[in-house]
Amino acid sequence: MRFLDTLLKKQLVGLDIGISGIKAIEVSSEKAPRLLAYNRIPLNWDTISVEGEVKDRNALIQALKKLFAVGNFSSKNVSVSAFGRSIISKRISIPVMTEEELDHQLYWEAEQYIPFNTDEVNLDFAILGPNTQTLAQEPKMDVLLVAAKKDFIKFLQSLIKEAGLNPVVIDTQAFALGNVFEFNYHSWLREQGCSTSVLIDFGASSTKISVVEGQQTTFNRDIQLCGTRCTEMIMEQLGVTVEDAERLKIEKAFDPTVTPILVEFSNMLADEILKTIDFFLSQATQQSIDAVFTCGGGVNLSGLNQVLKDKLPAPVYLLNPLKHIIGTGRQVNQIALQEIAYLGAVAAGLSLRKQGDH
Repeated sequence: MRFLDTLLKKQLVGLDIGISGIKAIEVSSEKAPRLLAYNRIPLNWDTISVEGEVKDRNALIQALKKLFAVGNFSSKNVSVSAFGRSIISKRISIPVMTEEELDHQLYWEAEQYIPFNTDEVNLDFAILGPNTQTLAQEPKMDVLLVAAKKDFIKFLQSLIKEAGLNPVVIDTQAFALGNVFEFNYHSWLREQGCSTSVLIDFGASSTKISVVEGQQTTFNRDIQLCGTRCTEMIMEQLGVTVEDAERLKIEKAFDPTVTPILVEFSNMLADEILKTIDFFLSQATQQSIDAVFTCGGGVNLSGLNQVLKDKLPAPVYLLNPLKHIIGTGRQVNQIALQEIAYLGAVAAGLSLRKQGDH
């Protein structure tokens, strides 16, 4: 699902912009793609707000320039993920119609479900299939509706261009994550008999939860329990600065003053994820989920993985974005490969956009 989609035959660099940093990955266009280049640059916490608002445009542009100056990428054509609260998605049920009919009625249907004026947004959709739960006499179908504010898309395009890059695709993080998941796990899912998977991306500003049914992302939700909230809990309970709280979270996880806070946060997060899964199942034809895959910086939080395994109703795996991508390339060392394993899923999914369907 893409709001800007041209020149897809060209090599693309996947660009994942978050409040804590920018990740970029370049994957080759071959049938068996190779990892060509990777780079990551941290951002100051005041560059982008937790809500996704760019506070320091110049700092972000300079970071993008530096990212490409030292990253050894072969292309300046980028596939970038939209971020923040200017983009939303919602699973809706509407009367059965053709794709062409829905395309004509899309803005009228969207008025009922999105909090923005429809004149101010770009809309896209995916028909998910018939809704078998409705009791209404008129047949219904499920649709995933996505809306992005036009002014934000224009702002993002302008920012990318000012950094000397060419924005070819603007996509959502959820669909990029679904893309890298489907590319790497489609065979495994068939072998295991998994039809419904939950993807969880633990980020600094939000935790993104997506559901993939077959080869299609059919549901996603952002929750505000995230890395930043964990840091805030340490600050509040121990009375330390944000810098010290971040250090304690990473370096002192087994300290008797820190561990209880991490356990509390992990349980809160797992409970919220479980509520989201239950909500999805309440409106879907499926009665259960088959697997959970995790990625993002939060996967390294001490104790979180075990809490998820204890509480969630399906096996929990670490999503490997390089499972079927050959991990060799220009200046891609072992440290970079380890980073990509938990931080690079969205960027890899964005770079794979040109690979087509698998």
